[in-house]
Amino acid sequence: MPDPLVSVAMSVHNGAGTVAAAIRSILWQTFPDWELLLVNDASTDETGDICRRFQDSRIRLIDGSEQRGLAVRLNQAVDSARGKYIARMDADDIAFPERFARQVNYLESHPLVDLVGHGAVLFKRNGEVVGLYPRAISHEDICRRPWWGFPLAHPTWMGKRSWFLNERYDERLMKGQDQELLLRTYRKSRFASLPECLLGYRIENISIQKSTRGRVAYCRRLLAEIGNLSSLIHAVRGIGIHSLALARDFVFDLADTVGEKSRRSYLSADQSVRAEWDAIWRRSVSEQAGS
Repeated sequence: MPDPLVSVAMSVHNGAGTVAAAIRSILWQTFPDWELLLVNDASTDETGDICRRFQDSRIRLIDGSEQRGLAVRLNQAVDSARGKYIARMDADDIAFPERFARQVNYLESHPLVDLVGHGAVLFKRNGEVVGLYPRAISHEDICRRPWWGFPLAHPTWMGKRSWFLNERYDERLMKGQDQELLLRTYRKSRFASLPECLLGYRIENISIQKSTRGRVAYCRRLLAEIGNLSSLIHAVRGIGIHSLALARDFVFDLADTVGEKSRRSYLSADQSVRAEWDAIWRRSVSEQAGS
């Protein structure tokens, strides 16, 4: 069997309630030349059984005997991949049918770009649209505020496998692996993003523990990057901003509103985006009911 052009890296731990919808959205793709590397990170629910129900030769299930975390499992998927490009996908998100086709077309026509993302609709468990993930299009705009972060949502990534092999996820991190990787590599890499929304990005309340781990990991990377006056200024500014943001999250956590009121950076979704998402959501719910 010839190697596929795209290898999809998906790690899942106890995702029985959402993983089937995520897999079906990969099967929807109008671009057929892919393989799905589905890494079961020692789930203790029905995740493994659900994954095994999908009988498609392009899906490779990798069962882990112990929970290792996202960074370890993504590096494992990259090592096992056969594709020219790696596409990220989370086990609780839903890809639009044109996602792979649009990203492959962009990467093939922009050989200097290492990693391309796209817009994402943020939705709750019942399909309700919360807004749009903040995004920038050009490398310069994506990397405009490295002390704060990069508006390039992790599950929207598609990039060269060679880039992922050279720029590994930090396996010591349990949270914030994606932003740490972007911060570590943005000076020597080239990023881009497509303006259209091509993914439904599921969001739930974000606990203060998760927020803290992600921000601490990012601040540590800012400190590690210090090598001149500019990087020192970035680190001081970033640590200050993330400290204030963490204090804000703590206040909202006390009021049980983390993930909503504390996330005012979400963009509003216009009617056309909502209509497209509604069609995607109805299809997902319908296929779930019929399975």
